[in-house]
Amino acid sequence: MNNPEGMQGFTLIELMVVITVLGIVVAIGVPSFSTLIDNNRMSTMTNDLSSTLQYARSEAVRRGSKVQVSAIGSNVQDGLQVWIDDNGNKAFDSGTDTQLRVLEVNPAVITLAAQLNAGALKNVAFSFNARGESSLDETLTLELCDDRNGDYGRQLDLMTSGALRLRPDVACNSGGAN
Repeated sequence: MNNPEGMQGFTLIELMVVITVLGIVVAIGVPSFSTLIDNNRMSTMTNDLSSTLQYARSEAVRRGSKVQVSAIGSNVQDGLQVWIDDNGNKAFDSGTDTQLRVLEVNPAVITLAAQLNAGALKNVAFSFNARGESSLDETLTLELCDDRNGDYGRQLDLMTSGALRLRPDVACNSGGAN
């Protein structure tokens, strides 16, 4: 090929090959990156939920008194709040009770559901005593799912002893656990 002095570069065919290869790599990589982001979002929310419950338990032991955990706005899908029942009425009153921690859940991204005695709960309310034990008579199951179908969900089981057990890879069906 004639190459006038000082002219260098790529041919059109070489550029088209590079763009095609780049397009294939991006087409393969983007779905994998999206899955990675979804998995990290699920792990983060699971860790946040676990740490909120562990915090409530440790505060009850540290204070030597009950620490309450309840759904935000009577709906567990909105998240959980940890608080001290200063007025003793077993209901959260923002003016008199001490709120220690709030875990908010965005239902458009991740769904939080609760089950007790194999029945779904919308409003979750329980406490930890000074020994770190839950006031519940049965194991409370908290399920986290996102909008993917398949085994991408997570379950946290809160035993009556106050201990937590994580179950990863729970089957989800479009945002709800099975």
